[in-house]
Amino acid sequence: MTYLLIKSVHLCAVLFWISGLFMFVLLLLAGRDLPGPVLPLELSRLRTLRRWCQHITVPAMLLTWLSGLTLAAQGGWIGATWLSLKLAGVLSLSVLHAGLGGFLRRRMEHPTDAPPARLVLIMPSLMFVAAAIVFLVVNKPF
Repeated sequence: MTYLLIKSVHLCAVLFWISGLFMFVLLLLAGRDLPGPVLPLELSRLRTLRRWCQHITVPAMLLTWLSGLTLAAQGGWIGATWLSLKLAGVLSLSVLHAGLGGFLRRRMEHPTDAPPARLVLIMPSLMFVAAAIVFLVVNKPF
């Protein structure tokens, strides 16, 4: 029973975190083609996005890590190759999350700076890593 409860918490946290990251990227991409400085409406949107990140996606990421490591320990999977690969993917999503947070902070502090062109590559990267993690968890190929 405890295992299923932790697994449910883990899945909910993952859903909130990944969907939050998708929303994060989409809202950052929405303002990249605006010419000139950040408009007051966009600045308000960026503030809302920052609050969302602080109150939803960061706690969801932390809960994902905590519940996931608990599941791995309970399942006896520590040291399994598939889990190591999964953890590498989750770590890359965590780094991506931190990078997006830094980009958001810089965009709010320096509204006249243009967003980097590489921002458009984040969405496919996010989808690829999330799909790879799901593949590893479901199939446990190694």
